[in-house]
Amino acid sequence: MSRIAQARARAGAAKRALAVGSAVAFAVTMLLVRAAHPGHAAHAQTTSSSAVTSTESDDGGSVTVVPQVSTHVS
Repeated sequence: MSRIAQARARAGAAKRALAVGSAVAFAVTMLLVRAAHPGHAAHAQTTSSSAVTSTESDDGGSVTVVPQVSTHVS
């Protein structure tokens, strides 16, 4: 085997090792990200209520309903 063939074989092995290592590192990173940041809001609590505000104007009385929404995520 010539020196060129040996160098090509070493380069090919290095490329394969780098590709496998990169794929493993990517998979581990994705698993860690998924474990740290779940994609669902199972623990989110949403509460809503309405406040009724009464205002009087020149043409009589009018009632305005103002929704108040509060979201709490723990």
